[in-house]
Amino acid sequence: MSLFTNVRKMIIFYILTGIICVVAIIYIVGLCLPAGRIVSREGCFNVPPETLYTIVTDNTNWQYRSSLRDLIIHSSENGMEVWDEINKDGSIIRFHTEKKVPFNFYSFSMESKLFTGNWNSRFESDENGNTLFTATEHIRVKNPFVKTLSYIFFDVGKLMDQYQQDLQKKVRTLNRTEAANNRKE
Repeated sequence: MSLFTNVRKMIIFYILTGIICVVAIIYIVGLCLPAGRIVSREGCFNVPPETLYTIVTDNTNWQYRSSLRDLIIHSSENGMEVWDEINKDGSIIRFHTEKKVPFNFYSFSMESKLFTGNWNSRFESDENGNTLFTATEHIRVKNPFVKTLSYIFFDVGKLMDQYQQDLQKKVRTLNRTEAANNRKE
């Protein structure tokens, strides 16, 4: 064997060993990370709790949500739904309504190929008739390898912020429409 062949085999060996070590480290880190992630966001909305609750729980009018490509309702019985949200990137998440307390509380569970979790929200009126909206999301990533990568590539807080921004835009549009209708009367 030539010196060149031996050097090439050594380089390939070190590269493969390095890749295996990186994958093993990512996996071990995933095992050590907390079992779940919890993210919570609050926002004040210029509508009463009844209005905001209706917007948030109405899955037939989802088009204001900028992160979604589609939403498909599979079943609906007494306000308890099962639906899929298809994100802009094509990923699909299945949701199940868990609990509804009109105008006060709403929760659902969720599951995708990579994670499970639940989401709950509270609607509280302030002294001006506005709504303090608090949403909390609990995510549990199924695979330790994916769990590590999710901390790098899956920013739950950013998704929650985007949802609140989309909801604020929807409320502003609703308020403008209502104001225009009042001027016509």
